[in-house]
Amino acid sequence: RYMNILRQHNPIKSSTSTPKMLFRSYCTAAIAAMAATSPLAAAAAQSSSSVRGAAPEEVAANKQHRALAGATGKYLEQRVEYSEDAFQLADNPEPNVDRRLRELQGNSGNRGPPDGTGPKKLAAFELASGEILEVEGLTAEDEASLSSGDEIILPAEATMSGQKINVHGKPIGRPPNAGNRQGRKLATLTGDKTVVGVRVVTSCNDSTTSSEADLRNYIFDDAVNLAKQYKACSHDKLNIIKPAGGNTIASGNTALASNIVGGVLTVNINRCTTADADDSTMRNEITAAINSAFGVSNPTDIADHFMYCLPPGTFGGIAYAYMNSWMSVYKDNWCNYVSAQLHEVGHNLNFGHASEGTAEYGDQSGMMGFSYSQNDSPVMCFNAAKTVQSGWFSDKTVTIDPNNDAGSCYSGPLYGLDSYTSSPADANVLIQLLSTGATNYHIGFNGKQGSNSGTVEHGNRVLITTQAATGASLKIANLGAGQSYTIANYDGSGRDVTISVTSVSGSDHAVIEIMCGPALCSSDGQCDDNNACTTNVCDGACNFFPISNCCGNGICEPGNGESFDLCFDDCADGPYDVTAPLCSSCYIQDGNMFEVKARDKNVAITTLATRTYAVGGASGTFGGEVWTKQGTMVGFETNMSAWTKIADVSFTSGSWQMLQFPEFDTPVQIAAGQTQSFYVTHKNGGKALWGGGGPVRNTLATEDDNLQMFHGYYNAYPFGGRGAGTWNGALTYMSDNGVTATLSPTPPPTPAPVNPPTPPPSPAPVNPPTSLPTSEPTNPPSPQPTNPPSPNP
Repeated sequence: RYMNILRQHNPIKSSTSTPKMLFRSYCTAAIAAMAATSPLAAAAAQSSSSVRGAAPEEVAANKQHRALAGATGKYLEQRVEYSEDAFQLADNPEPNVDRRLRELQGNSGNRGPPDGTGPKKLAAFELASGEILEVEGLTAEDEASLSSGDEIILPAEATMSGQKINVHGKPIGRPPNAGNRQGRKLATLTGDKTVVGVRVVTSCNDSTTSSEADLRNYIFDDAVNLAKQYKACSHDKLNIIKPAGGNTIASGNTALASNIVGGVLTVNINRCTTADADDSTMRNEITAAINSAFGVSNPTDIADHFMYCLPPGTFGGIAYAYMNSWMSVYKDNWCNYVSAQLHEVGHNLNFGHASEGTAEYGDQSGMMGFSYSQNDSPVMCFNAAKTVQSGWFSDKTVTIDPNNDAGSCYSGPLYGLDSYTSSPADANVLIQLLSTGATNYHIGFNGKQGSNSGTVEHGNRVLITTQAATGASLKIANLGAGQSYTIANYDGSGRDVTISVTSVSGSDHAVIEIMCGPALCSSDGQCDDNNACTTNVCDGACNFFPISNCCGNGICEPGNGESFDLCFDDCADGPYDVTAPLCSSCYIQDGNMFEVKARDKNVAITTLATRTYAVGGASGTFGGEVWTKQGTMVGFETNMSAWTKIADVSFTSGSWQMLQFPEFDTPVQIAAGQTQSFYVTHKNGGKALWGGGGPVRNTLATEDDNLQMFHGYYNAYPFGGRGAGTWNGALTYMSDNGVTATLSPTPPPTPAPVNPPTPPPSPAPVNPPTSLPTSEPTNPPSPQPTNPPSPNP
């Protein structure tokens, strides 16, 4: 490539009679040009000349290119992402796919864990140019003490082979100012951050699937994306923006097709993905091309973060990024998916993974768990540990030291993060429990609304996570109303710390109490846990003992007549969520009818959330209702008197959000093996989103271990025309914890209204919706079909 450039400036005739010396001179000049552009190329040229003429053993010793010895740069940690197929994705028709983890190829080789159950942290070295090499041979001490972003000096024994550096077990050097991490610049999580998305075109015409316009839409402009979601999750504390411009490519440039336009550019590289795929080499060639084209020493001279969107077939994973750094790398369309975008840029911002149990990505309450192959969903933010780390809500974060507090060290509401601005000025949205060790405890209410309306699990629950200052978090508990979690022998003090949830108010807040060991007392009267099912005893400290045969003592006692239907608080497990398949090409109508069936356990539906579309695409205030009936809906679609209304609320929301209903006054119980029908509808301007594609009514839409949900109808309000469609929403339920009982019959439906219902409308809405705004997802919701649906057979 460099020789071709030189020929353009000093053309010669190429023929068999051209002297070899002349070509050799061009090669020498080409190598010099490479050295000026890329430090890696210069290192390769240096090592190549040092091998020529050496003895055989010297040649073997020099094959590892002793090129970067003594170089100064940054130590980085690379976090590799794997694919995860257990979550039911819109483009995955298989209902029960086992979880599969695919390791990155090329950059990470086969260095994942032996059992393939999770990622392995990879060490890397960043040159001043921004080119990044994998590092091997670190000492155990360096592996333990180095943090991503630290400035380091490679030992004299360091060698380079391909895209890897081996330090051969020699200690890493530190600059003089690095003793107190002064040489490390931590990523900032507030203010404006400029981001550039990079398309790639190879010499074999392989390219990133998305066009520049597509990438710009997915990263900055469509309904839910990197920029909008970080802005929403941080409540305007962090703003992802496009570079303002002013960077002009150098004349004679062949690597870049154009300047950065609207936060996106295209880079041409001299490499194929099919024949010699290697994301490490490709990644560094992209960096060198950007530096050369814009005449900068490092891409960060242009923008804070770069997203390299590589062509398909480049590597076998889905994405990776560097902690406390500027670069994230994606396999083709994963650059488009909002969960992958927030996850990888989250690593750049120093967020580690969100774990649960033994699963590295298992905490699916926020974006640092698994990523999902969906453009505009799930709409969710980060768990409490990451959010405390961000500092976005420090004014509404309370810090408690259980080692210096006794008795009730917190009692009151804990608001969800989406309620940050709407909650009272003295309210709290996060709680941090300090520890004498390296790991603190973080408590948050995972309110399922607004910017967090699509949280994949444990919505409207109090979640407890642990995390050191940075790094991976671990979710250790999720609590609903009436539940508690005890941290035994806190910090080895001999005292227990118990977090209890008194009540949950929909998706807005929960009321909790934290007991930091027993409260000191001198009489029983000073002890009161506000539970009629415990006996309060003072023995210098308050103790609370459950009273037998009392519903509310936390113990299911079938011998005393307690059962799932008679003592729900003691005899139910959960809550659990089951989410219907969400549409990407959607239709709109007032509401949906569908059936659910309990499998081999009694269940009780406690609340639900429904996906909405505000008329005109703007936010608005409108009503929502939930109706239910025992048994099938077939034959009762327009018969209001057969149904019981269980919720009637008013919402304020924008389009494409999950609207979370408050908990039902009385849970809807479904006996094992029985069917219950639901009618969820909007009114006063709101519309329900539903999936088309010709679903067959009452065929399975989704299921979990306890509950099945079926395809149903879309309906005009109230109880009007209908056609086959799939509800977009999620049910929250409790399940029987194993006590066998005969459920009390469901109360009969309410009497028919005094005034008979308005006659049902025609099968299609009277005023069918117009085409929806183009600024919504790639495939915007379509209008109602041209031909109205056929009557139900």
